[in-house]
Amino acid sequence: MTLPEPETEADFATLRNLGRTTIGKSFSLQFGSHSDIGAPTRTIWQIISEDADCASMGSGDEEEVTLRQSPAGRVQVKARVVRERGRVAELRFERVMGRANRDAHLENLLTLDEDAAGRLIELCYALKGIDPSGSETLKLDDDLLAAVMADPKALSAAYDRDPEGFVEMIKADVTATDVVAIAARKEALKRFEILLDDPDEFERARDGGGREAVWQRFFEGNPWILGVGLSGHLFTSWDGQKLERAVAGSTVADFGKRVDAMLTTSGAVRSLVLAEIKLPGDPLLERDSYRAGCWVPSREVSGGVAQAHITAERARDDLGTWLTARDDDGFDTGEAVYAGVPRSYVVVGRLSSLMRGDQLHRDKVRSFELYRRHLSYPEVLTYDEVLARARWTLHLLEAEAE
Repeated sequence: MTLPEPETEADFATLRNLGRTTIGKSFSLQFGSHSDIGAPTRTIWQIISEDADCASMGSGDEEEVTLRQSPAGRVQVKARVVRERGRVAELRFERVMGRANRDAHLENLLTLDEDAAGRLIELCYALKGIDPSGSETLKLDDDLLAAVMADPKALSAAYDRDPEGFVEMIKADVTATDVVAIAARKEALKRFEILLDDPDEFERARDGGGREAVWQRFFEGNPWILGVGLSGHLFTSWDGQKLERAVAGSTVADFGKRVDAMLTTSGAVRSLVLAEIKLPGDPLLERDSYRAGCWVPSREVSGGVAQAHITAERARDDLGTWLTARDDDGFDTGEAVYAGVPRSYVVVGRLSSLMRGDQLHRDKVRSFELYRRHLSYPEVLTYDEVLARARWTLHLLEAEAE
């Protein structure tokens, strides 16, 4: 059967496929707003509902894009984009009546001007993000929707308008929470690398303070890095606000003892974990060999190990076998941490100090590995090892979020 050649706009409308968007070629506007006369214009059509089968009809002046189908009656939407990309000057809903080349005609159902069309378009975009579950009524004003739609930095603009609303939406959205957590951890690792490799930035971070204080602040701001970077176990900070804690009291007869990081294992029973944080630039071995092929640990490494031994011993003496957790008001929470045999770590130096470029110094690597592997405690870890494990953990998070 040969399809008739359409003669009118109504004929074209009867022959268009349901759910297919037809974009006409550009032309100069001949009527409408005075300021728009002569401006480049394109007309867009789509049949959004259908009650009878119709054959499709293409045209050399039209570009077609297939969309989803909708199971209602035959209604056409006609939009007019004028002067600039995305500016919908008019949106019209039309009923398509009759048969092509016979009695086809269009019946106008609703015409929306530029402002009304813009609000409808913004509503349609908003509808795609609405969760059908929820016990609260939410209200989004036109300015918020317009910011999301019109601003190239839409999310930033929307956040600036209603930061508290965005925080609540993120808290309620597990996926969003994951995305924010991953982004924050990426930034933390980027900062880690900068502090390791950029001496100028490290000096700015010192701001006149001590060098170890820079790393103390960094790990306190990102406790998850030590939590996943020290061991195969998950460690969490004993205090959510501060890693450094006193583990032994100061008296007239003795000195008080503080530990750089006080953490606990995670699980049904928690155990105490102590860490001493040195500097990534500290050497791992003495400059000269002790004997041919044999290097001894540096003063910074051996000193950190001795410090860890004393800290753990003092913690056992002063804290006892069990450490009871308290809330901010000083009341016992009922949670106890086993402190009888605290795990202990020293974070110091970088393995790259045992290399020249890409070349290993095998005797130095062997000397360092033999020394730390024969320690019962503490475990000695380097900054690059902590960073590598944190990167691996972030990679797993990103894979789970995909």
